[in-house]
Amino acid sequence: MTLKNVEINIKGRGAPFENGLFGVNAEITRKGFFGGLSAELLNNRKLFFGADAPSGWECSGYEYIKDRPELSLCGSSFVLLDGGRLSQTSDVISTGGGVYTARVWVKALSAATVTFGLSGYEKSFELEEDGGHYRLLSFDFECGEVSRGTFSVSVSGRAYVFEASLMIKDNFYGMRRDVIEALKYVRPSSVRFPGGCAADHFQWKESLKAPEFRKPVGAGDKWFLFRDTYDQDCLDIGINEFMMLCRELGAEPEYTVSLLLSDADDARRLVEYCNGGADTEYGAKRQALGFDKFDVRYWYIGNEVYFFGGKYKDDAVLAAKKTDELIKAVKDADPSAVPVVGLTWAEGFKQWNRDFVSALNSDHGYVSYHNYIGILPDETQGENGMATKEMLECNFADGADPGLDFYKNDLYKDSFDKINVFADEWNYTWGRDSSNALFFSNALQFHFFAKSGEKYHIRRAQFFMPVNEGMITVKDGGVRVESTGELFRLMRGHENGVLLYCDADPSADVLCTYHGDHVFISAVNRGGEPLDISVKGYAITGSDQIVTDGYGFDCNGFTVVGGDTVLRGHSVLFIKAERV
Repeated sequence: MTLKNVEINIKGRGAPFENGLFGVNAEITRKGFFGGLSAELLNNRKLFFGADAPSGWECSGYEYIKDRPELSLCGSSFVLLDGGRLSQTSDVISTGGGVYTARVWVKALSAATVTFGLSGYEKSFELEEDGGHYRLLSFDFECGEVSRGTFSVSVSGRAYVFEASLMIKDNFYGMRRDVIEALKYVRPSSVRFPGGCAADHFQWKESLKAPEFRKPVGAGDKWFLFRDTYDQDCLDIGINEFMMLCRELGAEPEYTVSLLLSDADDARRLVEYCNGGADTEYGAKRQALGFDKFDVRYWYIGNEVYFFGGKYKDDAVLAAKKTDELIKAVKDADPSAVPVVGLTWAEGFKQWNRDFVSALNSDHGYVSYHNYIGILPDETQGENGMATKEMLECNFADGADPGLDFYKNDLYKDSFDKINVFADEWNYTWGRDSSNALFFSNALQFHFFAKSGEKYHIRRAQFFMPVNEGMITVKDGGVRVESTGELFRLMRGHENGVLLYCDADPSADVLCTYHGDHVFISAVNRGGEPLDISVKGYAITGSDQIVTDGYGFDCNGFTVVGGDTVLRGHSVLFIKAERV
């Protein structure tokens, strides 16, 4: 078979490559934290939500107490076991071997024997009737590989069971070290927290407590938010844990201030807690907990208020007034802080955004932009009868984006030269596992962000989400860096470069950067036929390629190979070249 040759012709230099494009958005949602980053293996471990029994737990000989939260450690529901048993079996209770810690928080109402632990590794404790608030029972054990395990708590006698926990002992602030190592491999430049929609449910002051004392949070009417954790989150990963994660990754922290939960005083205290000196009220609280200043620079003011903002959703002027108040509070607490204003381009909400921007009094140069390509499965027919995966082959071919055009030519038509865009939520879609079609879409979208910085002022981007939604998969006790994770790692070759204008056959989407003694090129094959890549006037001195095993939402296999300049179908080639 004769290969089609695609010659890349470099013509001149453009703007610097934006190094901030390698950010990620780590929202507390679905399996991003529980079942992903978190070392905790028990779902609904504080027994918070449920109808007749705590969701996710099989119960016998019990009473589910939901109207006495003051008796709990954390203001949650809890269970009275009277000669009864709690048990949970799930795919998340899977181990790769090692030393684990099992814990329960109980209160004996009579002489009782409490037996708990992972099946086959249980331990019993003899208790007398206890007049105290609670008692922590804990033990370490070494186990081999376990798949879909069972954790149980049983009581001979009567006792309240408030919480349970099962974690690998060697964790990092309650997070899995193997997942953190995978994130280090991907090397995000920044991490946004706690979301996303989760920001309107995350109680930052509550998260300053030790994990067992934090009250769980519910999802309200957002069915999609905690759908994998029975519509609740135990707040095991709080603001301090997040900041320590960023330090461990060498990534810059970014934080979302909720328009619904925070007033001006709360926002001021939040920023003071993160950035204030030890001589400030909340900076002193942080120092007392053992943490130096977090130095958060970028502060997102609200998240998708136009969709989920309660009274603000229905009143853009009121939303602007509240945004002004929060921006002032953030800047009062730290004059160097940079607020990022939340906007949308979605049809049906454009007038809301016009009214919001018109009513906003605060000077702002940074705005948020969310863009998902679609949520259709590949067998669904889209425009012109093409299946979604076929439509993806044409994405960004014209270098235009209707949402960013709305920002540039409508919302800020007279002042766009002063606006910087943060694409702080982007992916093919949210809530999907990794696939080769998702990877292909992500490669084209990353190229678009990088190449359109001058046109649309895209300065940063945060991929949504790094764990269990495209970049890193945690499953059956193991961790796998997916093709999009490898894409981010290898795209780092563009870092600190200068964009180059170049021509190439449109069958390959090409991004070029200049680095003094060499150029770095990434090329995405928009079709299924292989392409022989060359660079006019340059010798290729090195290459890597992410080669997909197939193209679609139902296939996920790939390999990373070096030394080959034949770009396979729906794959991405990275080359280093030097002038001849």
